[in-house]
Amino acid sequence: MRWNLASGISGMLLTFLASFGNNGFAVSCLRGLYAFIAFFMLGYLIRVVLRGIVGTAPSEDWPDIQADPSVGGQVDFSTPDEGEDLNGLLRAQLDGSDNASGEAVGFAPFQPKKLASTQNLDPEELANALRHLSDSKE
Repeated sequence: MRWNLASGISGMLLTFLASFGNNGFAVSCLRGLYAFIAFFMLGYLIRVVLRGIVGTAPSEDWPDIQADPSVGGQVDFSTPDEGEDLNGLLRAQLDGSDNASGEAVGFAPFQPKKLASTQNLDPEELANALRHLSDSKE
């Protein structure tokens, strides 16, 4: 009931404020009242739809929380002990290898092949290509 009242009052206020600038006080109040009724009923419709989607009563498959108060009262998170793995990695790093398996893999930046290279070309050919490109633009 509180959700319906809250949605009705908020709809009424929004409609009243939007209507008050162009209409008189009586017309704005009447439109606010109509908006209150519409939003109040819309609240019921939304609650019915949500109740159909979510469901209201817990099914028999769910444990009864009231019977056992310790259920759901605590969360026990624990992380696995990875101390030996970490020590192994540190020892391998001190020995000079980059990974625990002993394979030495160094960093190498990516160097893609060039699609066209101007190395080992005749300077005369390059000058002719440049002249051809500059002549074609005019």
